[in-house]
Amino acid sequence: MVSTMEGVEQEVQRHGTMLLISSFGITFIGFLATVFYAHWVGPSTLGQYYLFLSYFAILSLFTDFGIGYATTHRICEGKEPDRYFTTSLFLRLGLYVIITIILLIFNNQFGNLNEAGLLWILIFVLGVSTFTSSISLAIGASNRLGIAASVSLINNIVRITFQVIAVFLGFHVYGLIGGLVAGLLVELIIDLRYVDYYLKKFEWKHVKSIFSFSSWAFLMTTGTVLFDNANLIIIAYFMPVSDVGIFGVCWTFSFFALFISTALCNTLFVKVSRWNAAGERNTITVSLSRATTYAIVFALPIFAGGLLLGQRLLYYLYGASFAVGATALVIIITMRVFQSLFQLYSNYLMATDHAKQAFVGMGIGIIVNIFVALVLVPIIGLSGAAIASLVNVICSVIIGRHFLQYIIPIVIEKESWLHIIIATTIMTISLLIIDQIPMNQSAIRTAVLVLIGGGIYFFSLLNLDKRIREDAFRTLKIQWIPK
Repeated sequence: MVSTMEGVEQEVQRHGTMLLISSFGITFIGFLATVFYAHWVGPSTLGQYYLFLSYFAILSLFTDFGIGYATTHRICEGKEPDRYFTTSLFLRLGLYVIITIILLIFNNQFGNLNEAGLLWILIFVLGVSTFTSSISLAIGASNRLGIAASVSLINNIVRITFQVIAVFLGFHVYGLIGGLVAGLLVELIIDLRYVDYYLKKFEWKHVKSIFSFSSWAFLMTTGTVLFDNANLIIIAYFMPVSDVGIFGVCWTFSFFALFISTALCNTLFVKVSRWNAAGERNTITVSLSRATTYAIVFALPIFAGGLLLGQRLLYYLYGASFAVGATALVIIITMRVFQSLFQLYSNYLMATDHAKQAFVGMGIGIIVNIFVALVLVPIIGLSGAAIASLVNVICSVIIGRHFLQYIIPIVIEKESWLHIIIATTIMTISLLIIDQIPMNQSAIRTAVLVLIGGGIYFFSLLNLDKRIREDAFRTLKIQWIPK
């Protein structure tokens, strides 16, 4: 482990930047692909695909049961990594067999999947995903985050390429699911070449050790999956499947506001787990302070941009049928600003062995989310689901911060936050002025406004904040492969 603070910062920055590039690449490529799907197959087919993904995500909860998080945490502690890896693999494959049997027994309860012939496909995809994720966790747990980021990017490139070709050829929802399988298989093939651990006989103590952590990790993951999918299922119950597609597009598009905080979480969970095991609390505190600053670097300007240009972006990018989701999009992007902070708070609670506290915040938020969605979706539709998500995250942030402040000091870099707010304000005012120029509304005009807004924001921020400017230029000199 790197011993000096400077070395720690360089390692975190290298891995964080690699995961950030991967996250941005995945998000951007996925964004372009979704634009294509929206125009080629429309909201109804996208709605079917999003519903399939919701079922897949919920069932994946029970094939993982928090074991992935728990295994990563135990391996990071440095004790018997081979045995914990083996334990994890056998436990997850065993859970998959149990879930498959249950699905076959109660197959009549999945009418909409059976009607489309997707139940057997779901079982197959679930099996591939279970084995792939069991292998891929070994890459991240061994601190080889650059490889993990690269493989994840390759997975998504293969998935999207396959999907675009299949959709173009007329396979519609089956082509979209086929791309998902193709990406997982490629990831599995690559990951198998880099696994550091070997299958070794494990004992009951290893199972108990994993489950002592996994129960709360499972509940935490449950909260995350329900957060991403509960609203889609509630919308599908009260509204046409095409509205599921519209909400899913807004949800996916808004992920741009999260890719920095997501990259930071993927980088820092392993590192904070190691620092916590070594008792390096000061390093954890400093890393959280910097991470919370960078979490809002993209989230805040994207919120402002969504407020100004959200309806036009949906109309020109996805088509007129998606423009009705403009209000929901603005609310969802607002939610993402708060979610970027909660991602970090929950990640640090989990990594410092406080999974119970992390779940409390998430769990209360999810309960509120479902209740608010059930009340508002029948009344105001997509905006009701978006409001439910916003209330969820605000509750979770407040509770997560409350617990975390008793574990480590939460220090906000007030000067950098102020600079981000000022740069966002400058961008917003500039766009309002530029938008007054008399020109016909068009996709080109909207794209130009987005590019100009981004340029003004980053130019302002880099000139205002010396620390962020130095970090940005240091990133260009990163030694990607350490000596």
